Amino acid sequence: MRVRSRGLLLCAVLGAALTAAAATGVAASAPDGPSAAFAAAPFAAPAAKRPVSTAVGVSQREFRLTPYRGRVPAGEVRFYVTNFGEDVHDLVVRDTRGRVIKRSPEIRAGARASVTVKLRRGRYRLSCDVADHAQRGMRAALTVVRP
Repeated sequence: MRVRSRGLLLCAVLGAALTAAAATGVAASAPDGPSAAFAAAPFAAPAAKRPVSTAVGVSQREFRLTPYRGRVPAGEVRFYVTNFGEDVHDLVVRDTRGRVIKRSPEIRAGARASVTVKLRRGRYRLSCDVADHAQRGMRAALTVVRP
């Protein structure tokens, strides 16, 4: 019976200590490893905001260029281009005046590439400039709207 009383007393003391530590916001011990970052999180400075980019998938094949989104918010846009065709293609982003904003390297048949560009509000033209592909139909429009 005496051993049982000591066990109950020990549990009561530990419970009271943990309750007091929780009430004051003090950790019982300094944690190591991944939990250390969690324990320090309330006191850490907020992480810097990283600019969010909008993802736009683009499929290419002879002689079609299809963006999976026709409207995107202004800001950073990341085009994920997949060449489903048999020929080499590229992706060119132009403004309404025809100026080249961004050009991808050539994308081999079956390959993928990503192109990141910062776009303002307005309309843009996407095309493939390899040989006469744009004239044969590899072009599309993209509208950039206010975020």
